[in-house]
Amino acid sequence: MKQFDKVRIVQDIPEKGITKGHLGYILEVYDDNHFEVEISDRNGITLFLGALSRDFLEVVI
Repeated sequence: MKQFDKVRIVQDIPEKGITKGHLGYILEVYDDNHFEVEISDRNGITLFLGALSRDFLEVVI
């Protein structure tokens, strides 16, 4: 995974308000397993901005 990749959340993260299927973008790569991800709604309003591990993400082609 690399900066600006489009990603899909693969499992719910209720404590962060994220559900499986949300789409977002990697804004920063911290290391091979941790990424800063932004998830926005259809109007461009940020729903989540924070660090997630690779376990919660898959790249969307």
